[in-house]
Amino acid sequence: MEDSTGQNPRETAGFFSLLTFSWISNVLKFGNKEPLEEKHLFPIETSFQAEKLVGDLEREWLAEERACEQKKTKPRLWKAMITIIPYRDYFIVVLLRLFYSVTFNLLPLILWFFLKSISSVSEISYAVTLSYVIGMSVVSIARSVCSSQAAFKMDMVAIRMKVAVVGFVYKKARIFSRS
Repeated sequence: MEDSTGQNPRETAGFFSLLTFSWISNVLKFGNKEPLEEKHLFPIETSFQAEKLVGDLEREWLAEERACEQKKTKPRLWKAMITIIPYRDYFIVVLLRLFYSVTFNLLPLILWFFLKSISSVSEISYAVTLSYVIGMSVVSIARSVCSSQAAFKMDMVAIRMKVAVVGFVYKKARIFSRS
């Protein structure tokens, strides 16, 4: 594996590659053979860079302080933290969790229909039975994909919030320690 220069492969990965996390397979294969060094890792995406996240949080915190000053209320850090993550990310997680819930409840229903179709004493329709088996497979795969994608997306949101808050607190602590 060559030194990783250029851009993060996740940024140019296709839909299927993003869905299956295959964009990272080269690094995993290489890391399985020998220890990874910093030169083998991908460059950090812009949305994960500490300078950007801390700057965004600081800007939103100042806006929250100004808004609360006008309303005569206490500023809340969580309100500033929520605004640094794009609402699209929250929407995607909610959509994935909703779809996961649907598939979670749909699987036993399809299984019930399948068992009902094969338990009848009369002639078994293989086309109907096959459709139930295919349905269970598709729902199981969709459930797995939704679960893993939602967990990954939430982990990425959590990492961005953590980096922003740690950097913000560190920046404030340095300012106070100099005073």
